[in-house]
Amino acid sequence: MAKGEDDSSSVSSCVSLNAENYSQLLQAFKETHEEANRLALLNNRMKWLNNWLENRVKTLEEELKNSKTDLENLELLYKNSSCLCHSKACENCETLENKVHYLIKTVDKLSKGKSNFETVLASQKCIFGKFGLGFNPQSKKSGISKPFSIVPEKTTD
Repeated sequence: MAKGEDDSSSVSSCVSLNAENYSQLLQAFKETHEEANRLALLNNRMKWLNNWLENRVKTLEEELKNSKTDLENLELLYKNSSCLCHSKACENCETLENKVHYLIKTVDKLSKGKSNFETVLASQKCIFGKFGLGFNPQSKKSGISKPFSIVPEKTTD
C-alpha cells in the first residue's frame, strides 16, 4: 500500500502545480491576446495609411507627368516665338524694345500724375475756411451777422 499512497500524493502535488501553471498560462494568454488585438488595430491603421499614401503617390506621379508635358509645350512655344536670328540688328527685337520703353514711359506718367493729383487735392482749401484776401481775423463778430442795421428813426415833433 505504500506504493498507492505515494501515487496519490504525487497526483495531488501535480494537480496543485498544474493549477498554478494553468493560472500563469491563462494570464500570459490574456496578455498576449490583448497585445495581439492592439497590434491588429495598429496594423489596420497602418494598412489604411499605406493605401492612402500609395494613392497619393499615384496622383502626384500623374501631376508630374502633366507638368512635364506642360513644360515641354511651353518650351516649344518659347523656342518658336523667340527671335531666332543671331544678328545684333534684328528689326523684331528693336520694335519690341521700343514698345517696352513706350510702356515704361506711359506708366511713369500715370504714376507721376497720380502723385501730382494727390498734391493738388491736399493743397485745396476748405470752402468754409476763413483766411486769405478780405479776411480780417481781428474783427470777429459775435453771433449771427445781421443782414441790415436798424437805425432808430428820428421823430419830429
